[in-house]
Amino acid sequence: MARAFVAVRCRDRSWIVDVPLGESMLAGPRGEALVAVDGIAEPLGSQGRIAWNGRTLSLRETSRAPEIFLGGKRMESPVELKPGDELTIGPAHLVVGISSPDLPATRRALTHAEFKERLAEEMARAARGGRPTALVMALARSGEGGVLLGAALDRFRAGDVVASYAHDETEILLPDTTRERALAVVERVLRGVGLEGVIVACAVAPKDADHPERLIRAARLALRMQLEERGRVPVSRPPEDDPVLDDAASRRAAERLEVRAHARGPILLTGEPSAGKVAFARRMHRIAGGGPLVVLSCARTADPRALEHALDEAAEARGGTLILDEVGELTPDAQARWLPVLRALEPEARLVVTSHRDLRALAERGAFHAELAAYLFARDPIAIPPLRQRPDDVVPLATRFAIEAGARVPVRFSAGALARLRSYPWPGNVLELRNAMERAVRLAGGGEILAEHLPGDSLAAAQGDGRLREHVDSVERDAIVKALAEANHNQTHAAKRLGLSRRALIYKMEKYGLKPPPGRTAAALADDVAGR
Repeated sequence: MARAFVAVRCRDRSWIVDVPLGESMLAGPRGEALVAVDGIAEPLGSQGRIAWNGRTLSLRETSRAPEIFLGGKRMESPVELKPGDELTIGPAHLVVGISSPDLPATRRALTHAEFKERLAEEMARAARGGRPTALVMALARSGEGGVLLGAALDRFRAGDVVASYAHDETEILLPDTTRERALAVVERVLRGVGLEGVIVACAVAPKDADHPERLIRAARLALRMQLEERGRVPVSRPPEDDPVLDDAASRRAAERLEVRAHARGPILLTGEPSAGKVAFARRMHRIAGGGPLVVLSCARTADPRALEHALDEAAEARGGTLILDEVGELTPDAQARWLPVLRALEPEARLVVTSHRDLRALAERGAFHAELAAYLFARDPIAIPPLRQRPDDVVPLATRFAIEAGARVPVRFSAGALARLRSYPWPGNVLELRNAMERAVRLAGGGEILAEHLPGDSLAAAQGDGRLREHVDSVERDAIVKALAEANHNQTHAAKRLGLSRRALIYKMEKYGLKPPPGRTAAALADDVAGR
């Protein structure tokens, strides 16, 4: 049977309300707008009656204050509601949803590569709106992975993303969802299908990570910890963090750092995200004589309390090394706060600052503290090359990561796997390789790692020089523009023309910068509140 629900946003809160069969009160506290469909603790007011018979949804008004607006116009009572209809009641905005009853038969699990692309899109969208994104990893008992995957496809909403990670393991992306809500929803789904013994782990952006590969890593580590606690896997040793220096490009970068290891003043390491900048800095710290080592992530100091804690913790690096990771992620206020701290520490500690951003360019346009930039660039920065420019490091790193993930020693790679490791461009750098090897070990099941266990050529082409992706994006954008024009910018109708859900259409409109026309400011509401 189809499911009817209402996505509600009122002031700074948003939630989903399921509409039961029959007629229900559209209720809210006195003087407020709608907050629930029945079931509230003290139903003090009623704006209308909503009726759902499993096929159609209708609404009739029972109160004139506050008035109900449908699609920006005063509602004429009664009215039949359609999926995507937008209601406004006082400060509350609502989007009507009716799920398709035949969704489970047509929905498919994404591949891991497709899942990663959707994860990147969702994290970028959520970052713009300051909303959480939950990534859930669920491991079923041996032989029950198909039941777990089927339950996820059957019971999660169309806006949630479901993929098969490995044998008996499912990965689920829940947009606009907190950790607590994500775990509660997964527990309810598992209980509903009678699955027992499923181990569930969750990581949430931006709190746990600010990049897709880092979020995957955080979720995998959370799952690993649960497996260790249950005695399902041996307790893992701390991963090796020394960079592999088999490639000449890596050796040159390491040698430059060694030369600077005993010099005063900050050392700026530049390079792409996850290229291994902190690993190179840690190696320099050991070569320079050790002492206390403090590594602080600037991306995690957006909260004022976290910033204060980090500023205090930096003092512990006296006599050793302070690594300030990704300084370009600091807020303007934090940039100004860090400058005197670094200057005060300089006589007593080695200072290493990393960034994947062009700090000079940011400073020139006023987006980065000019004095801090001048301080960091007092000496020439040292560039850490991306993994694709260090081809001789790839296989040794892959072997190390496979062993950390539980592969038997010696690790066995097929000829095709070795060729793919060397030819794939690794746009996510060392972290992507680490994540890929963990999945490859799971897929190999203790046997030889094959080419099909690793990221494929199609993804490499899409993330390489970008020409194929640009062409596909251009065609898709033109199709969306045409469908919106033909539907008079009605997103629900345009989505039907394109064979998409309305939520998927909104994803793509944001991706291509297709803003709603003036006067339809509520059109993006579903994107704000259709999550949990």
